Amino acid sequence: MLKKYRKEILIGLITGLLNGLFGSGGGSVVVPAMEKFLDIDEKKSHSTAIAIILMMSVVSSVTYISRGFFNFKIWLFVSIGGLAGGFVGAKLLGKIPKKWLKIIFGGVICIAAVKMIF
Repeated sequence: MLKKYRKEILIGLITGLLNGLFGSGGGSVVVPAMEKFLDIDEKKSHSTAIAIILMMSVVSSVTYISRGFFNFKIWLFVSIGGLAGGFVGAKLLGKIPKKWLKIIFGGVICIAAVKMIF
């Protein structure tokens, strides 16, 4: 059975490694990988990625918290904003045309890349 899902497992391993190393960022890998290698449509890959990232983030968070790399006050207030933003983003996903979703996602990834370098 594992052989049948080797692409999915490999995508998960790479995404999980990046999530563990950087505390996030798996979405920038898992979304395009699901689209290209698993032939999943854009909107389904974005929404599926959220659930995948949730599971990886729980594992990474437990590891970070157990090692003392955690700031409760920042987590609390950023999470409040994140919950509201996540709700609005999930509602918007169904309304944004696939072409614009790719353009917006690509733009965000490019901006993040430039900010990381400089």
